[in-house]
Amino acid sequence: MGQPLFSGARNAALGGASAAFPDDAAGQVNPAAWGQANTRILALHGAQFYGLPELRFAGIRLVAPFRKGAIAGGASAFGFDLYRHFVLDAGFGRRFGFGTHRQVHTGVRAEWNQVHIANHGQAGALGLTVGVLLPITPFVSLGAVAYNLTAVAGPLRSDLRRRLAVGAAWQPSETFAMTADVAKEVRSPLSMAAGIEIRLAEILALRGGITSGPRQASGGIGLNLASVRADFAAQRHEILGWTPSLSLLYSW
Repeated sequence: MGQPLFSGARNAALGGASAAFPDDAAGQVNPAAWGQANTRILALHGAQFYGLPELRFAGIRLVAPFRKGAIAGGASAFGFDLYRHFVLDAGFGRRFGFGTHRQVHTGVRAEWNQVHIANHGQAGALGLTVGVLLPITPFVSLGAVAYNLTAVAGPLRSDLRRRLAVGAAWQPSETFAMTADVAKEVRSPLSMAAGIEIRLAEILALRGGITSGPRQASGGIGLNLASVRADFAAQRHEILGWTPSLSLLYSW
């Protein structure tokens, strides 16, 4: 179906390489990341794909931690009057002890997709996304996420976008990180993505990334101001042009 897999402006700036280096409250990120949350988070996301008003995306998400993980819920809309794709989702992430000092995170998200086409009515489908995050060393972690691993119900269940992404992240310090993904979507060729994040100061981070299939370059900045974080990204498709995106996160 038509709504793109949008994962927040931070991950957009990293080229979408988010399987092993996800954002706690990003739009369509690895749900295992919610197991890392230790504060309540309200996130707002927006993007305008290729600068076209007909391809606007807006989303909201709330993450609430519990003793060993977090629950989350969100909603998003993509498109315009003639074509609109709505998503309502809910899920949870959980952390488990792994060895003496390590933790493995797992997560699951259920998504109801509703598509409305003018003069043709509407239909929906329910999908299930699962993910895992696994630390290998204090600096290296692996992650995997299967988007719409199974379609549970609804007349459009055979049209849900099914995608498997596997990635690795290297973060030797709090000021530097590199991440890379390999992904395969049904009916599409294998794609790769990589990103880098450099934290210049406590309040400022610079990011960049590349991705194939389609070939895109991206960049962005992040600002941390007490309990508020603002992320901006811009991606450039070699043919279709620029996609700006913005995320605002409030933690308490």
